Amino acid sequence: MSTLYVEQPWTAMSLLFRPHYRVEVFDEHDAPVAVVRERTGAGLQLPLRYTGFSGWTTFDLDAVAPNGQPLMQISKRFGRRPHVRVSTPQGQLIGTIKTHGAWRQSLHDANGQQLCFFGDIGRIETGRRAKRNGRRVRRDHVQINPTAAEPLRSLAFACAVAFDVVRGTGTSHLSNSMDWPA
Repeated sequence: MSTLYVEQPWTAMSLLFRPHYRVEVFDEHDAPVAVVRERTGAGLQLPLRYTGFSGWTTFDLDAVAPNGQPLMQISKRFGRRPHVRVSTPQGQLIGTIKTHGAWRQSLHDANGQQLCFFGDIGRIETGRRAKRNGRRVRRDHVQINPTAAEPLRSLAFACAVAFDVVRGTGTSHLSNSMDWPA
């Protein structure tokens, strides 16, 4: 399995006042792989980002390599559980991710054909706490089958690095105290 660590700030201030999505991704050797951040702000949906409806808001994310090269775009329309679109940096659709429950996501190709569930080729453990550069972070441990071919590999990567968006949590972590299992 290929191992990734997806990290985001985990402080009182970030929990209360973090209406934007931003994570850093590292490999098993602690080398930076990508930064995933919003392309645009929440706009008029900003007040919802502070509530339990954060996961309903629109998200437009860019995954960028450490050298600044765009890797992919991840986007979700407004709504409870719309499909999450995964595209190349040029906007060509790679596929979509559909959530069937907080821990069950199906991966679909560009034509809408279901390829498999995320759990068939990957595994994610969320909510670990760690320190990076002296700062507290939430660290998600991700494993993706290295033999997974495209578009599955890209879809699994997108599902993992945008997991809070994919599963409908968004940026608000205070609204659901049972967000991450121990």
